[in-house]
Amino acid sequence: MPIISVEGDVLNGLLGRTYPVEELAEALEQIGCDVDDVLDVDRYRCPRCEHAVEASLGAEVTNRCNWCEYEQAASFPKIGRSTVIRLDLLAARPDLFDVGGIARALKGYLGQVEGLPEYAVSPGPVEVIVDPSVAGADCQRPFIRCAVIELPPVDDMLLVSLMKLQEALHWGVGRDRKLASIGVYDLDTITSPVSYTTLDPVVDSFEPLGRPGERMTGQEILEKHPKGIAYARLLADHRRYPVLKDAQGQVLSMPPIINSESTKVKLGSQRLFVDVTGPSLAAVVKSLDTFVSSLVELGGTVKSVQIREADGSTRTSPDLSPREMEIDLEAAKRWLGLPLDGDSLVKALRRMRLDAAAVESSSSRYRVRFPALRTDFKHMVDVFEDLAIGYGYKNIQPRYVGQATTGEARPEEDRSDLVRSVMLGLGYSEIMSLPMTTEELHYERFRLPVPEHYARIGNPKLKALTVVRSHLLSGLLEHLRENRRAPLPLRFFELDNVTILDANAETGAREERHLAIVDMGREASYASIRSVVDALLFELGLEGTFAPIDSPMFIPGRGASLSTDGEISGLLGEMHPEGILNFGLDHPVAMADLKIMAVR
Repeated sequence: MPIISVEGDVLNGLLGRTYPVEELAEALEQIGCDVDDVLDVDRYRCPRCEHAVEASLGAEVTNRCNWCEYEQAASFPKIGRSTVIRLDLLAARPDLFDVGGIARALKGYLGQVEGLPEYAVSPGPVEVIVDPSVAGADCQRPFIRCAVIELPPVDDMLLVSLMKLQEALHWGVGRDRKLASIGVYDLDTITSPVSYTTLDPVVDSFEPLGRPGERMTGQEILEKHPKGIAYARLLADHRRYPVLKDAQGQVLSMPPIINSESTKVKLGSQRLFVDVTGPSLAAVVKSLDTFVSSLVELGGTVKSVQIREADGSTRTSPDLSPREMEIDLEAAKRWLGLPLDGDSLVKALRRMRLDAAAVESSSSRYRVRFPALRTDFKHMVDVFEDLAIGYGYKNIQPRYVGQATTGEARPEEDRSDLVRSVMLGLGYSEIMSLPMTTEELHYERFRLPVPEHYARIGNPKLKALTVVRSHLLSGLLEHLRENRRAPLPLRFFELDNVTILDANAETGAREERHLAIVDMGREASYASIRSVVDALLFELGLEGTFAPIDSPMFIPGRGASLSTDGEISGLLGEMHPEGILNFGLDHPVAMADLKIMAVR
């Protein structure tokens, strides 16, 4: 988890009062931040880019800049020391990634201000033109949103703050720049309109950030520049690279890799142009809204950018208008167990920089307005968390539950513990695989037809997670493939739940606890897997009945079904050679998939 450092003096300056750093750290813990430590750190000046660099903990010298990658033998010149609060970043709260966002939250929690922060956006001087090539066959980074920020002259504190926020959002929202990346430029070096287009990675060149006077092509940047090397994978399948250029043909940046040297933000810059690009529109919008809102807390004002899309449509960016959600007071009381009424609910939410008002047509429904930067609000339960924080964890009176109960293991877990100990005793190693897979891995590679009805994900986020598994063999065979070069034999098992469609079940599906076993090696056969199943049944005190079956998974004549006088049943046999090859294996495989018991 990345860690950021927030200077106590800077935070107090934004709050307009002087709080002890320890009190600030305690308040941050109460609003949900994970405070790692409070300590003093030295700050140094990079001789190349002139940015302030914090000393690493335990380092004897500071001689490398984490912004421009410059490094020298001697230590950088020291410019001061400050007391900082070190925080572990929470990916769910990007609005708390920097000192501006933290100050906004603390102003409400500490009682300085209440209610929704309003962010005014006035028309700006920049237009962006999107070229269709950014969403073509040669480049797949179609989305862009922009803003103009006017600030007091940028000083060390402000420059470091915006750069830290940029990198934190790259991690927390942009997924290490894969979904979205942010570019920040000195607007006074740019001539509108700005074009979002593509460049030829072999022919077109510009001066990348940190390399003044050295022109490099896109391909050279990926091969030689530290940032290019670090993020080259993001453009590996692009034949043309995305680029922003101004009206004079000057390159602003090659997202998501690097900005240009000529448009970089410097000490004293006052007007900034901000862009966010990426393949995920949601991540792009979240990143921009959070970044811009935090800079407003640092003294900035926002101006809009007109974006002319590739299809000819025009949009205004950013949209910082508040969002709305309805919550239910009775549900909040039930979830939190707090003695809430309408007044206390509104007061607690206003303390968290939200607004709330009763819905006229309901006695328990409230309409909550929240700023665009609160991208973590997806359901009323998310608002309930803020409601509890605003009420104050310290104000919650602990009390004993009305009825004491004694917990115990679920029946399937007791059975699983016994089965696990038997399998480990037989020399098998346990694995854990994902509960979702694909039709290809779950059916086709086993030579099974894809059924007409099965547990399928309705709106999958990833192409690799489309099916809820009905057996456990897919993960085991994938594990064999990953370990196929290890010494033989390979013997693994997995114990977990599977999902079976059942029209008689309340939800249309039921869960069963299954055991799957695989054995790969020269001696793997029906006889070997049968001996393992027999040993398991003996330890469980059961007798099994085996009957031959004709399954595409198995070699004809080497597969069987199992039934017992208990709940255990299933299939076992020697895998068909075609299935073995489908998984990229080259040795015989014996396997079994057994139902251990129903999950109730």
